[in-house]
Amino acid sequence: LLGSAAGAGYERRGGAAEPGAGLFGRRTGVTPLPLRSTAVAEARLAGALAPGLAAAAEPRLADGGLELPRWDVVAGWGPVALSLGEQPVGYGPAAGGGVVLSGAAALPRLEAQTSRPLALPGWLRLLGPVSAHTFVTRLDERRHPGDPYLWGMRVALRPHPRLTVGMNRASIFGGDSVSTRVTAGSVGRMLLGMLSDDFENQVVAAEFRYRLPTEEVLPLTLYLEWGADDGAGAWWDVPGRVLGAYVPAVPGAEALALGAEYTSFATLCCGNPGWYTHAAQPGGWAAEGALLGHPLGGEGRELLVYSHADLAGARLRLDGRVFRRERGREGYDAFPRAGNLFAPERAGPSTGLHAGALWRATRRAELRLGAYREVGDGWRAHELDLNASLLF
Repeated sequence: LLGSAAGAGYERRGGAAEPGAGLFGRRTGVTPLPLRSTAVAEARLAGALAPGLAAAAEPRLADGGLELPRWDVVAGWGPVALSLGEQPVGYGPAAGGGVVLSGAAALPRLEAQTSRPLALPGWLRLLGPVSAHTFVTRLDERRHPGDPYLWGMRVALRPHPRLTVGMNRASIFGGDSVSTRVTAGSVGRMLLGMLSDDFENQVVAAEFRYRLPTEEVLPLTLYLEWGADDGAGAWWDVPGRVLGAYVPAVPGAEALALGAEYTSFATLCCGNPGWYTHAAQPGGWAAEGALLGHPLGGEGRELLVYSHADLAGARLRLDGRVFRRERGREGYDAFPRAGNLFAPERAGPSTGLHAGALWRATRRAELRLGAYREVGDGWRAHELDLNASLLF
C-alpha cells in the first residue's frame, strides 16, 4: 500500500441546500437539506496492483452505515491513463470554482487523460505541449428524468513557457426530457459542437493563465476563465467570467501564498437562456445535491480572497478563504424564471469563509480541521470537519 491512512473524526453540516431545478413555471426553488452531525471512521487506501495498474479507495463508516464515496482503478499506457471510479471532476485555474465544472460532486465516471504533456506533430509544435482530459458519467438520480449522460473534456496548450491556453467543455445530454435519441450520430454532432437544444445542455469556457516576468520583484500569475452557457451569442451577451491573480510566494514571507478572484455571471438577455438552466434538461447544472459549476449558482457576482501557508518545515499547512457574494434574482423574476439556481430563497448578498489546517504531528500521525460558514439574508450554512489519522 502507498499513501494510505486510517482515522476517525466528527462532521457537522447545517443549513445546506440543494439548488433549484425546473423551468417554465415549474421551478422548484432550493431544497433545504437535513442537519448532519455524526462521528466518522475512514480510511484512504492506495496501491499498485500490477505494472501500469493501480487502485485507490476511501471507505467511510458514518451514521451507522458503510460508504464508499470515492474510489478509482487506473491503468496507464505510456503518456495515456484510463480510470474507472467515483471522483470529483473540476476544470479551470480558479480557487473558488470553475465556470464549467468545480469538482463539488463526486461522480461515478469513466475517464481518459494524458499523464504527461505531448508534443504535437509538424508545424503544430508551435502551439507547444498539449494535455487533454475527458470523461463520461450517467446522472442516475431523480433530479434528472431518464438518467441523462454528462460528458466533459479539457484541452490545454502551452505556446509559451509563461502562457497556458485551455478550453473546458461539458454537456448533459439524453434522458426523458429530450426528443432526440442518444445515437452515434447525435453524440457525434454534439462532440463537433453542432448544438441541439432538444438534446443537450452545454457549458463551455476558454481559459488563460499567464505568469508575469516579474519573479525577481513579485512572482505573479494572472488567470481568466470566460464561459458561455449553451447559445453561441452567450459568449458576449451573457458571459460567465472568473478573473484572478495569484502570488505563490509573498516576498519576505515565502511560505505564504495569496490570491484574489472576481467572478461575474450575467443576467439573461438577448434571447439567451439563463446560466445553468435549460428547457430540455430541467434538472439544471447540478448532481448529487451539489452544483456542477461555480458555487455562485449563476447570475450574480463574487469577490474572493484566498491564501495558504506551509509552516514548521511544511508540517503545518493553513488555508483560508473569505468571500462576498451577490446572487441575483432578476432572471428568476423574469420569464421563464431562469435565474440563479439558488433564487429566490437565497438571492441577495451573503458573506462567508472557508478555513482549514493540516498538522503532521509526527511522522505517521496528522490532524485535520476544516470549517465553512456563509450568512445571507435570513439564512446561514455551516460545516465542520475534525479528523485524526495514522499514516502507513
